[in-house]
Amino acid sequence: MLKRILFFLAIIAVPNFLLAQDEMPGSVDEVIIWNFSVEYDNCEAWLVFKIDQKDGWHIYAQKQPEGAVAYPTTFIFKENPNYKLIGSPKEYGSESHNNEGIPEKMFPGNQAKFKQRIEILSENDFEIEVEYEYMACKTSCFPPTYRETKFNVKGKTEDCDTSGEVEEGSEENQDENETSVETKLDSTLEFLQGTCEGFHYTEVFDPVKVRVNEPWRTDKKNYSVSFSIEIDSIFAMYAFDNPEGISSVFKLQDDQNIESQKEYTTTIKKIIGDKTKGYKYRVSVQQNFTVKDTSKLAPVKGELDLFLMGCSNTFHNTEKVELTWDLPNAQDNGTRTEKDSLWIIFILAFGGGLLALLTPCVFPMIPMTVSFFTKQSKTRAQGLRKAFLYSSFIIIIYEILGVLVSQLAGADALNAMATNPWVNIVFFVLFIVFAISFFGAFEITLPNSWVNKADKQADKGGLIGIFFMALTLALVSFSCTGPIVGSVLVQSAAGGLSGPMIAMLGFSLALALPFGLFAAFPGWLNSLPQSGGWLNSVKVVLGFIEVALALKFLSNADLVMQWHILERELFLSIWIAVFLMLFIYLIGKIQFPHDSPLERISVGRGVFALIVLGFTIYLIPGIWGAPLKMISGFPPPLTYAESPYGIHGHAPEVGDEWPETTHPHGHGINTIRDYNDALEYAKKVDKPLLLDFTGWACVNCRKMEEFVWADPEVAPIMANDFVIASLYVDDRTDVPEKYSDETNINGAPLRTIGELWTKMEIERYDEITQPMYVIIDHNENNISGKANYDSHGNVTDFKKWLEKGKQAFANTNSAKLIVPEFEVYNKSK
Repeated sequence: MLKRILFFLAIIAVPNFLLAQDEMPGSVDEVIIWNFSVEYDNCEAWLVFKIDQKDGWHIYAQKQPEGAVAYPTTFIFKENPNYKLIGSPKEYGSESHNNEGIPEKMFPGNQAKFKQRIEILSENDFEIEVEYEYMACKTSCFPPTYRETKFNVKGKTEDCDTSGEVEEGSEENQDENETSVETKLDSTLEFLQGTCEGFHYTEVFDPVKVRVNEPWRTDKKNYSVSFSIEIDSIFAMYAFDNPEGISSVFKLQDDQNIESQKEYTTTIKKIIGDKTKGYKYRVSVQQNFTVKDTSKLAPVKGELDLFLMGCSNTFHNTEKVELTWDLPNAQDNGTRTEKDSLWIIFILAFGGGLLALLTPCVFPMIPMTVSFFTKQSKTRAQGLRKAFLYSSFIIIIYEILGVLVSQLAGADALNAMATNPWVNIVFFVLFIVFAISFFGAFEITLPNSWVNKADKQADKGGLIGIFFMALTLALVSFSCTGPIVGSVLVQSAAGGLSGPMIAMLGFSLALALPFGLFAAFPGWLNSLPQSGGWLNSVKVVLGFIEVALALKFLSNADLVMQWHILERELFLSIWIAVFLMLFIYLIGKIQFPHDSPLERISVGRGVFALIVLGFTIYLIPGIWGAPLKMISGFPPPLTYAESPYGIHGHAPEVGDEWPETTHPHGHGINTIRDYNDALEYAKKVDKPLLLDFTGWACVNCRKMEEFVWADPEVAPIMANDFVIASLYVDDRTDVPEKYSDETNINGAPLRTIGELWTKMEIERYDEITQPMYVIIDHNENNISGKANYDSHGNVTDFKKWLEKGKQAFANTNSAKLIVPEFEVYNKSK
């Protein structure tokens, strides 16, 4: 009793052991489930205690290190003349940990095991009564639990051999045996903390379970298959990629219909060892491949050759494990993603380039281009020549920049550029300067030295000027288009430079074509009458629009750094002021330095003024929380505001059962901003995990959330059927301690948590674009293919994709189970 009192006094002082009743299951029996069995060996038997540990709960080893406050697991076997104990209970899978400076020895993972060896003395069947006591903890603890059980043991047979005697070892000898077992395996494999001494296995046994998941089609000819391997906690599986010695092997069997296959990816619960690596607890494998002909689909087969280490031995499966997947046909999958064909990549990149013309990075360059060619071109032939050179320079610059950045800086450099707060601030200042110039405060001209050279050598000077304009367009537009370009570069990186070259050609050609056509006919502007100053009015109007769009760059920087300087209300207020000033200008109430007197308002100018006034009035309710879907993605999101839920609104409540990193998103949807927290919670509530790779400065992410997520057909599905992890790739928050050992995509130490999510998106899913969505199961297998704004940016397609993910998750729960048999490895055999 004194021991228990001291124990409870101790745990009160330890925050990690505080009893938090609001986090507790109703009963310890819900999370710690004891199973009992008897294994017979001649005149002896093993009393087996196998414990299933649910939802991250665990129990403690029988012996605790000095200074521990954890309550050990204990057993009392009631004396009985029918049997005799041999040694003390053995445990399998326990590991030593340091819990905030306090040592403890516990059972990680989802299983614990104890065995007590006995000698059977009676020829008649009998019972053995056992008392056991244990404590279960997670972030909080149940009080120590006392239980009783009975084992029904068969009496010994007449032919059992009792000639051999078993020597009962001392506790000291047991500890020595544990240490010797670990060191016999490999000097680098110091992870085996479980007690192997006394481990009992027959010549053939089954310490591994293989679960084969349903395959899915990621594209017309692209498929993905996966499986997971669950490893008994006392063993470790030799890694697939061991640099030395034994390796486990997985490969697809030869299939004439498989055109190509990528290197398979693995998701591992725990890696141990150095020269000889091993996998502990669980490893998931995913293999992507392309078929030649979808009309000739046949089951795809793979094979596993597995090796285990543990208890002074290496074990090998008695027969190679054969895996089989029946591939779904084209009608079985609702997922639409990018095609691998270079022609399709070219077409998609070309379309992306046309859309890029409407971005705030590219659109403001149009008046500068018009102004430049208006001044430089006096004849149609000269305009056509310069237009051709200008378009060619855009294509060449994009080809060089895209390939260099992807090869030298890595695919994430483009995304880092687009989301870098200081780059966005520079562009904000740059476009404000452009706007002031368009208002007539000053003229932006090339350096005098360049102009003088142009006067002396007209051709050479023209080339320099045209190249400078093309380079400016390329550099500025990269800030907005970087994630799109980066995604294409990542997709085609495995094929050398052909993919990036084709992608950059399509993208830059789309940008160059309208600029070239527009620049080819500057004489049209020169030949128009100058009376009325209409051309200057166009520049002034574009100057107002540039001021409005420049705020997007400043907002990007504010969102990424979470400064909360330019929140939604202030952003919209400035936009309202800008467009109100534009309306006043259009009706002639204010003038700028180079404006001609406005004697009357033309019909076109009057209609445009009414449109601007209507747009300004449309913006006003947004200050009080209206969604403003017409400009979705440009202002900060609704949650980034002084009153994110309206003036009299209240934040949605998040239940105490959710992780601390959970944030209410609206429409009943909660998002978790940490991958591991989200995965653990998904396991707890038995739901699939939807990964949302997003960004604070991502326009298309906000459009998806406000147009698709918020739809009444989609929101309930996301809120009720999924756990959502929103991973912000541009999050500049410092790296939490639990990720301190991770590196970024270039192998350097992590500086921000966003770098970790960027690395995950690139390495696991070959993507860098945002938003990008993936649905995974509890073994971290991709069970849905990928979705993004381009392929699923509408309610119908996204809802269909979610439903497919739900069905795939249901199928994983009924995955085909294979239990291979193992035996001691014989090299000669």
